Amino acid sequence: MIRFNLDKDVKLSYYEQIKGQLLSAIYCGKINQGDKLPSIRELAEALDVNYKTIRSIYQRLARENYIDIIKGSGAFLQERGGENTYEQMRRRAIFRLLSDTAEKARQLGVPAPRFAHLLESYTTGNNLRKVVLGVVDHEEEALIFSEELKERLRAEVVPISLTEIDSEAVQEQLKNVDYILTTSWHLEQVTPLANRFGKPLVEIKPSHAIYQEILSNARDRNIAIVIKDEKTMHASWDIFMNIFYPSTEKKFWIAPIDRHDLIDEIIREADLIFVSPMCWDEIRKRTPAERELKTYENFISEETINLLRELQLLG
Repeated sequence: MIRFNLDKDVKLSYYEQIKGQLLSAIYCGKINQGDKLPSIRELAEALDVNYKTIRSIYQRLARENYIDIIKGSGAFLQERGGENTYEQMRRRAIFRLLSDTAEKARQLGVPAPRFAHLLESYTTGNNLRKVVLGVVDHEEEALIFSEELKERLRAEVVPISLTEIDSEAVQEQLKNVDYILTTSWHLEQVTPLANRFGKPLVEIKPSHAIYQEILSNARDRNIAIVIKDEKTMHASWDIFMNIFYPSTEKKFWIAPIDRHDLIDEIIREADLIFVSPMCWDEIRKRTPAERELKTYENFISEETINLLRELQLLG
């Protein structure tokens, strides 16, 4: 059964979002002719939308011959025949996508062979420009960000600790990087370094999904964040203490792993513990199996990743 997801912050109406997701599911083969959709009540409750809103959307989809609403049975994807089958709709949609995209490329002055090469490189990750990224931050953050960039971009990445930027070894490394990366908390400190070596500086923006999940859980649960190095606490502390803390009476900790008193308290009282990848093994060993732990592989925002992919692709 298809599950719809509505974003209240985008400009598209709920009808447009549901119709788009329905068509995507059809084109991708996730639902087929005759398949049953969620009931109006189920969808309204799942999406926290007024029942009448979902009913009007389903009625409109029925008028446009996408679904059949059978009283007492539910809503079903309409069966199509003749010249307007779903396979034909899918084929036409793919053709329009290719045609429109090729035309936009032509308007941007990209010849067809060049566009075909760029599209293949973008979709496969092959033949991308080789770039060397230097990530400058506190040691824990530099290592975590570097591993993520290696995994997601298949780029060569050099982690550089802020405490070592004046060493001769690091100075040599910086001569060979194409871009220097750091977070907003260290831009002021790292900008002169990038200027000294004539390297473009790219800001690493964090993934908001992580903060949103932590904040959502913190409304009614005792939440802890465990990190390896106390030096990396400043960012998390600024974000969570200034944004979240006044809005709840639940307990909230941000603790480095070597603060044994706090870690013991967290293990006893936290309902959910978010753990730095560098601390996972140790915390898992010390924590009862029933205690919920969570870590992340992706800390960097899609905005930053897409910018770096753009640099790999177009230079």
